[in-house]
Amino acid sequence: MGAGEQSDRPVLPDPAALPKGQRERRRRIIDAASELLVAHDFERIQIRDVAERSGVALGTVYRYFGSKEHLYAAVLLDWSESDPIKHGAAPDPGLPPAERMRIRLHHSVERFEQYPTFLRLQNVLRQSTDPIVRALFAEFSARVLASFRDHLPDLPADDAADIVAIVTAVLAHELILFGLGRQDVAEVHRLLDRTVDLVFAQRVQA
Repeated sequence: MGAGEQSDRPVLPDPAALPKGQRERRRRIIDAASELLVAHDFERIQIRDVAERSGVALGTVYRYFGSKEHLYAAVLLDWSESDPIKHGAAPDPGLPPAERMRIRLHHSVERFEQYPTFLRLQNVLRQSTDPIVRALFAEFSARVLASFRDHLPDLPADDAADIVAIVTAVLAHELILFGLGRQDVAEVHRLLDRTVDLVFAQRVQA
């Protein structure tokens, strides 16, 4: 962004800046919404269900989240932050870069296979026109891409960025088809393996 330009992305409130009691209340709301999503699709959940489960008034939920999409964009971001492969041990440096990327890709598929409602939520939020939801989803996407690049620390930054852009584009497409019931999960894994093989073979040839 050049000098003098202003981003049209809204400035998101920082939950860490809230007083302790409000942070805890907000946390309860997100936890309750996440628990409901494990069992039910986004479309079947109502804000009053979240309020009842979290033990707060309906108006309190709306004090922190302006809409159901806003709440569940925060849920998706929080769920992503709890991913152990992103925030646990560093990738094994003894493995070749292709194998590290392969492991990371298959982990994403397996996690969404375990939590399919979160995959379908991602597809819903991707289409939102709400600027706050779009900003939260952009933050979610940026953190996911960064976690993939973290698996390629020994490659030139431009190469790592291009590889991640390619493999995650295939991953996103295949996950959309899987979420719609139009792609078998075994085929998703096979195509990701094939993508890794082709991308890294091309890099060796270059």
